[in-house]
Amino acid sequence: MKKHCLVLLFILLTGCSTKFAYKNADWLAYWYVDDYVSLNDAQEDLLDEHLKTWLDWHKKSELPAYIAHLKQIRKDIEQGNITPARIAYHYDKVIAHWHSVRTEVVPDLVALAPNLSKKQVNMLFEELREQEKEKQEKREKLSDEKRQKRWFTRTDKSLENWLGDITLSQHKMVKSLYLAQSPTCHLWSDYRARYQASLKTVLLNIVSEGKGKDKLKFLLLNPESFRSDELNKLNEQNRQSYHDFLYGVFLSLTEKQKQHLLSEIDDLIDDISELSQ
Repeated sequence: MKKHCLVLLFILLTGCSTKFAYKNADWLAYWYVDDYVSLNDAQEDLLDEHLKTWLDWHKKSELPAYIAHLKQIRKDIEQGNITPARIAYHYDKVIAHWHSVRTEVVPDLVALAPNLSKKQVNMLFEELREQEKEKQEKREKLSDEKRQKRWFTRTDKSLENWLGDITLSQHKMVKSLYLAQSPTCHLWSDYRARYQASLKTVLLNIVSEGKGKDKLKFLLLNPESFRSDELNKLNEQNRQSYHDFLYGVFLSLTEKQKQHLLSEIDDLIDDISELSQ
């Protein structure tokens, strides 16, 4: 979310460019899928058909909900109605937006699963395993000092994208947040390994015996069930410290920063409104 700033929703909707990514979602999806598994022509046709359906649904159903939520966040910021409870409310609403997409798409993904071959399933999870290995190796190469410096730089930049120049006190808040967060990388890695192992077993059973669709649907709709109690506990602690950080940043906003933030929100609302036409 991995998933900074009061407007976490915005980060989920942005990347290289909100409008660019959305308008080119079809070929971006092919580019992304191709990193994991090679599809034949018939499979690409099926994916293309479903992509068009998903994007049409998302445009009509979800984009208006995003606009309404952004306007709600904007109003809260403008009127000073930002409290720890309100931040938690908006966070939960962002998660609900994602769950809405997941609920819509998963049944189609389950229906598409039997079209995969055993070779493609093995290729998919081998690529996932290799990517996880590369991530771990990169993490191990970084010293604690470099890791901390990168985190500070990334978080400062995220704040500056939404607020403009940040103050010294806000930079100190970033440092305090780092100290308050508990490391969870190894727990996330363990979660992904166990979850992906279960997915692979179910997918292989589907493509070889045609059984297991209900189990696949459950796995895709409930990946959180594979998280350990320790990961859930630390995630909750980190979420709370992050919300405290956001509240502290809000209280420290200068008028110039507040106007900058509202302007950024307005731009995003305009972008999404244009996409929803």
